[in-house]
Amino acid sequence: WQHQEVLAMAAALAQHSLHPVSKALMQAFAAQQAQGQEAAKWVCTEVSETAAQGIAGRVHCASTLLDVKLGSAMFCGVTPSHSAGLQVYLSSAQGLLATFTLQESLRAEALDVVTSLQANGVAVHVLSGDRAASVQAIAALAGITQVQADCTPEKKLQYLQTLQKAGHTVAMVGDGINDGPVLAGAHVSFALGQGAPLAQGQSDFILQNGQLRGVLHTLLLARKTMRIVRQNLWWALIYNAACVPLAVLGWLPAWLAGLGMAASSLLVVLNAMRLSHLKES
Repeated sequence: WQHQEVLAMAAALAQHSLHPVSKALMQAFAAQQAQGQEAAKWVCTEVSETAAQGIAGRVHCASTLLDVKLGSAMFCGVTPSHSAGLQVYLSSAQGLLATFTLQESLRAEALDVVTSLQANGVAVHVLSGDRAASVQAIAALAGITQVQADCTPEKKLQYLQTLQKAGHTVAMVGDGINDGPVLAGAHVSFALGQGAPLAQGQSDFILQNGQLRGVLHTLLLARKTMRIVRQNLWWALIYNAACVPLAVLGWLPAWLAGLGMAASSLLVVLNAMRLSHLKES
């Protein structure tokens, strides 16, 4: 098969998936067409997707009909390639049709966000269904050393639960269908605005602009909120412990106690308003 044809087959399958790899293949096919490299139009039916593994379906063009799979080497039943980059395979009952190599890149803000999270005492982990070499390479660019690769959705959830049993509070960020269980199981979870609807449905927050800085902003806001809550509780405790007994014993005039209560409430409100000054950068 020619390159144009196998890419057209892969794109016919990929259009039924929201996985980033599928989107990349569709973009590559669109670019190929834009360059005038015509390919026959393949139609895909009877599609099924296996989380963290790949997508299968029946593609046909004119009189040609093939049952094909697009995904990992294990899913496609082929021998994996050991070349650099992320490999995705297209196969049929006759064997391997094509190997697509994708180069991954960091989001522009990823390194800054990871560095800031770590500076604030947050341990950052990567859980991915991709091959170890690819995951470790991209994690190193982000300054992350704790990496789990070749993860199924079940393995991700088990890793999360191990951290929770060790007493850690765990936040999860994801965008794929295979992230659903671990997003639901985390103490707090974030889905990207461009992510799969299933991932968004299992998350506490949706980053509508797709910017990871929203995770850092939420952490800082939550910590500042708790500091202010504690300050207000301590102030209320001290005020009531000091003034209420004095008022009961008659050592504090009622009008002065009422004025003090109003001033105390105003102070609590003004202190809480400090939260409005924490803006996302």
